[in-house]
Amino acid sequence: SVIIPLYNKEKYISKTLETVLNQSFQDFEVIVINDGSTDNSVVEVEKFNNKRIKVFNQKNQGLSAARNKGITESKSEYLAFLDADDLWCHDYLLNTSKTIKDNDNLKIFATNFYELWPKTQVILQPKTETNSALKILKKHNQLINASLTPSAFVTHKSVPKTIGYFDTTINYAEDEDFYIRCLKQHAIVYNETPFVYYRLGTDGQMTKPNTTFNKIVPDFDKYLDNSTSKGLRNYINFIHYKLMILYKAENNKKLIKHYKSKINPTKLNLVQQLKYHLPTAIFNLSKKMYFKIVSK
Repeated sequence: SVIIPLYNKEKYISKTLETVLNQSFQDFEVIVINDGSTDNSVVEVEKFNNKRIKVFNQKNQGLSAARNKGITESKSEYLAFLDADDLWCHDYLLNTSKTIKDNDNLKIFATNFYELWPKTQVILQPKTETNSALKILKKHNQLINASLTPSAFVTHKSVPKTIGYFDTTINYAEDEDFYIRCLKQHAIVYNETPFVYYRLGTDGQMTKPNTTFNKIVPDFDKYLDNSTSKGLRNYINFIHYKLMILYKAENNKKLIKHYKSKINPTKLNLVQQLKYHLPTAIFNLSKKMYFKIVSK
C-alpha cells in the first residue's frame, strides 16, 4: 500500500503519482489522504481516473494523522510512505520487494535518497546494481549516517500496531520519533543506493525554516534515562543538533539556547562542531550563499 498524505501540493502531486504508476513493480494500491487541502490538489489526483488510487478526505489534522489514516485504510501487508511532492525512481518498489524477499525475517526497509532542488536533473530510470549496498541497522547511532526520509521507508503493517502509530500530538520531527520507536524493537534493512528524490526548497515545506509555523516538537528527553543505550543517547544528541540548526536558520535565540544546552558537541563531527559554534549571523550568511549555489 502506497500511503500519500496530501495537503496543498497542487503543483507537485501529479508528478509524484506518475512516478508511482510508472513503477516496474505493479502490485500495489495507492491511498491518498487529503488532509483538508484548500487548493486543487484533489482535482489533480482525480484527473488520473485510476481505480488503484483511493482518495480519503478528512479535515486538516496534520501529517501524522494523515499517515495514520492511510495505515488503517491500507489492505496490503507492507506500507510504503510517500510525501506528495517527492519522486520515486521506477525500480524503487521492485528493489524493495526483492529486499523484502531476501530478508523475510525483518520488517522495516529503507533506501537512501537524492536531494531534489528546483533545478536538479531527475533520472528515474532503473539502476543496474541494487543489492551491493545493503546494511542492517540495529543501533540508533547508525541512523546518524544513514539518511532516512519517510518517502524512502517501507514497513510491515504489524510494526505500527506494536510500536505505536505516528504521534498526532506533535507536528514536527514526528518521523524521528517514529524511527526511534521502530529501532527499539526492529532492525532496519537499509540500502545506501538512492531510489527516491526528496524535494527541497518548495513553498509550504514543513522541514524548511518557517517562523510563522508553530512547531510542536517531540520531547526526545523522554527516551533518556539511566538504562538508555549509548547509541540512542548519541542519536538524540544528533536530533537536538539538527533542531538547533533549524532554529539558527530562523534566528530564534531562545530555542537556539534551549537545544544548544542539550548537545554534547564532542559527539559531533568537525563540520557539525563548526556549525554548532558559529555565531548565528555568520551561520545564516554562509547558508544563504550555499543555497544560491545549489539552486542554480
